Amino acid sequence: MSTFVLSNKAVKLMKLCDLKGFESLDDLLLLAALTDSMCPAICMTEGCDYTADMEPDQDEGFCEACGGNTVTSALVLAGLI
Repeated sequence: MSTFVLSNKAVKLMKLCDLKGFESLDDLLLLAALTDSMCPAICMTEGCDYTADMEPDQDEGFCEACGGNTVTSALVLAGLI
């Protein structure tokens, strides 16, 4: 049996899909790509899963839960921006 290890980015993308109610990553990314101004985003701090809607190219958004500039958009996490 093979063991797969997901990167922190992949884990956060999966968590973002779950928290936002998307059935698949494709659905989340399609929504993010179709909207011009806002994109689902998640805090990258370990143990913090704060989500918000931010600019599609955001990679240092303010996290209201932990106080860091650690919120990253789904499009950046997926490597599309």
